[in-house]
Amino acid sequence: MRLLKLTIKYDGDERTFDFSDKTLLFSTNNSVGKSTILRLIFYGLGYPVPGTYGMKFSKVDTQVSFERDNSLFTVMRKENYIEINQDNSFLTSRILTGNDDTWFAYIWGIDSIRVLRNILGAIYMDQDKGWTLLNRGKVIGNIRFNIRDLLVGLSRNGESLENKLVQLQELKSALSRVRQLIELKESTLEYKNSNVESLREKDDTKLIDNYKNLKLKLRVEKQELQKVRKSFLEEENLKNYILSLNIIIDYNGKNIVVDDDNILNFDDNINFLKQKSAIIQENIEQLRIQITETEKILADSTANLFSEVDVVARAFSDISTININHTILSAREEELKSAIASLNDIIEKEFMANNELIDETRDWVNIFAEKLGILDVVKDKKYIFTRDLKSISGTIYYKVVFSFKMAYIKIIEKYTKVKLPIVLDSPSGREVSDRNIAEVIRILNEYFEPNQIIIASINKYDLKNIEEIELVDRIFEN
Repeated sequence: MRLLKLTIKYDGDERTFDFSDKTLLFSTNNSVGKSTILRLIFYGLGYPVPGTYGMKFSKVDTQVSFERDNSLFTVMRKENYIEINQDNSFLTSRILTGNDDTWFAYIWGIDSIRVLRNILGAIYMDQDKGWTLLNRGKVIGNIRFNIRDLLVGLSRNGESLENKLVQLQELKSALSRVRQLIELKESTLEYKNSNVESLREKDDTKLIDNYKNLKLKLRVEKQELQKVRKSFLEEENLKNYILSLNIIIDYNGKNIVVDDDNILNFDDNINFLKQKSAIIQENIEQLRIQITETEKILADSTANLFSEVDVVARAFSDISTININHTILSAREEELKSAIASLNDIIEKEFMANNELIDETRDWVNIFAEKLGILDVVKDKKYIFTRDLKSISGTIYYKVVFSFKMAYIKIIEKYTKVKLPIVLDSPSGREVSDRNIAEVIRILNEYFEPNQIIIASINKYDLKNIEEIELVDRIFEN
């Protein structure tokens, strides 16, 4: 995937930026718009990226062009409306809601929802949080990253883990509901939760019928996903078989070998199957969440009178007269926090056991860490899931983060076969020495020569074949 062009229109002004294979957004001063341009690239692709000082992104119209799988894609965004064209033909459009995982299958050509949710945390290093985000946390705004979820998404054998991750999401949703009730108790604000309200109104018979229907839908969706993945593999195998035959055709008197560049339709078919797979995966995840919630409510109706669902139901029966027991809510909050922590531990232990993806990721981390002289810090197998970040000094931490991010890119590329762009905002910040920057650039030159690299900085770098876009005073001044 290679970014080609960004066009922005704002407050009567317009400017287009053309990106080369290696691009430096350069200025001699800070605060002229370099970081804004990087953010607008991803905002234009559909991400909920926050605006920067002095520019409201909701007022910016964007157009982003990129190449992928021998096709030209153009994405146009105006506020929350977005559409994408492929080879100058309309492909699809939607209104962005903030829950748009399947949309990004069109951008990246990847069908795993968990990979799509975490890909930005691997390739984009924002000047504020990007150089401190190691294995979990916020990428920018409310966009999050979790290395465990990324690797689960890359694995094709994660059914057990997927179920536990759904349970984890349900626990987090329950915790959110309890916390909202606590806020309601403390501030007497109106509490709204339509999902819980709808569940409260259903009797057990309707819940059981609904539960059976959900299980049936889940089985159908799983069967459909298997069919799509089978078709996907058949398309790839057929294409590889045809190419292996070295077929030569006669075209206007010339002998032409059928190769990956002139064989038609296969990439379009594969992209369609990937997008369909992503949609089905999202449906499966939502069904699993609904099933888990329904199972819990059915159990609560006879076994747990003090669950958060029961409290919410009673609170809705007459909010003006019911006295919500703060002690019960606080106890339930602690119970859920403990359950989330315990399930997280179970998931990580199961994931760590005999997982080839972890070993491969760690191997790449070690390669880059050795180049940067910090192998002794990261060599422990479990270190890629570390939570002990305070013990690492600033310069070493910078190197660790870079080693991790580059490893993520390598592992994503291997299992998705998508060549990813790398976007770095202000890599020379945070009192990083010239020597450390030189080591980082050497890694980019040696291991990521085929990747597109876009850097925003007030410094210049010895990156091979780099071309500059200079900003003088502000974005709309050439």
